[in-house]
Amino acid sequence: MIKDMSERGAKFHEFSLHSVLFKGRLDWYWCYLKTDKIAQVLAHLSVMTPDVGEVMRAAAALPSQIAHLAAGEIDAAIVLSDIYALLSELRVLQAAQLIDRENVLILQREYEQVAERLVAGSHPSPFAATADLSVTLPDGQHATLPALEVGKAAGKSSGLKALSDRAKKILDIVRKNKSVSIKDIAGEVRGCSEKTLQREIATLIEARLVRKVGERRWTLYLPL
Repeated sequence: MIKDMSERGAKFHEFSLHSVLFKGRLDWYWCYLKTDKIAQVLAHLSVMTPDVGEVMRAAAALPSQIAHLAAGEIDAAIVLSDIYALLSELRVLQAAQLIDRENVLILQREYEQVAERLVAGSHPSPFAATADLSVTLPDGQHATLPALEVGKAAGKSSGLKALSDRAKKILDIVRKNKSVSIKDIAGEVRGCSEKTLQREIATLIEARLVRKVGERRWTLYLPL
């Protein structure tokens, strides 16, 4: 496992999180680090498959785009459109059998996470720490492409201590099951209404411990 959290790296993360560029922008700094790692993987693929070169160059430009976004030089919608363009290009490469399906699925999942965090980063948070940014590049889920992981965004011990016992139980349920509905949670957390559960879930979302996908009866809660 290759970790981007050496002592020197940790100090630079600390500097970045308090710099004029990324201060309060944990999600955007997360996106910067994540897209940098994805670009490295695509660079590796482009060596084996030259046709991936154009997509790799677009991916390599994305961390710079996020830095310019944090500087206020471009709009979030522009960066988001670049991510959607990359997703489309990856699917085209798969259709042309230039990248195998397993690799495209991994890359697609990673870019979808970046898109979600990019939108979340439009609302800056004053809470940030280097412990939230452990970026790893572990051995792969597929022979040619390593999976990418980034540490949980706001699972700080101080934040967990501030949660109610009910919220902690909900968090455990979400992390255990990976994807749950309010009905699933209500089935395990007894003695309170769904409205009460939703209030507890809202605190977990605000703390960047849980994310919400979908709307109304199709809403699901996933761990961060």
